[in-house]
Amino acid sequence: MKKTDDMTNCEQYREKIGGDPHYEGDGAHLAGCATCQDYRAAMQALDGEILRALSVPVPKLAVPDLPEIATADVVQLPRRRLTAPAWLAIAASITVAVTVGFLLTANNPPPPTLAEQIIDHFEHEKFSMQVSDQAVSDDRLARIVPANIVTMDQPVGLITYAQSCVINGKQVPHLVVQGDHGPVTILLLANEHIDAPQELQSGAFSGAIFPLGDGSVAIVGTDVEDLERVEQQVTSSVHWRT
Repeated sequence: MKKTDDMTNCEQYREKIGGDPHYEGDGAHLAGCATCQDYRAAMQALDGEILRALSVPVPKLAVPDLPEIATADVVQLPRRRLTAPAWLAIAASITVAVTVGFLLTANNPPPPTLAEQIIDHFEHEKFSMQVSDQAVSDDRLARIVPANIVTMDQPVGLITYAQSCVINGKQVPHLVVQGDHGPVTILLLANEHIDAPQELQSGAFSGAIFPLGDGSVAIVGTDVEDLERVEQQVTSSVHWRT
């Protein structure tokens, strides 16, 4: 179990890594903290994926200048029926166009869904799912869950992890609470409205995203955890302020 001052150092270190995944300071703390080592590796891996996604070359499109043609210079050609070779040429052109379009779509797949982004983020931060009886500080919780965006007027459990993370291009509070059978991840997604609950699955972990007012909440835990109870606690506690 970590002491309070060690937990404070972990919080400070993770904030620095969150701002710069390649931060090289605090080597003494990093060398003795396996949790922060895992967090640093996960943030650097995520940073690499984002860099690769932004490095896809996009060819510049250029429209050639067309010469102006006077009406008097237009020559009316006699109409001719297309021969079989001409039809074959047209069919071949259409086939090539369809093939090129398919390849472009294959090389530029649609963006991931909200559920896919949540699962991907959860897998990058599985290290946060640790059994602990050390609550995060009130100051840190106030920074991660800003009162002008969301408030929690009832306890949702012992919060042992709190981090501001990016989901679907937005900063969201990522919390871990201690359930009856182990840790449970909670993501508070303000202004991320969905029409109906969506299931989440990541190996031995499962959960769901469910709508809550103008936003939504994602909960992920083990199969033996009573996630419905956690959902009820979150639903009665969380209120959006945006």
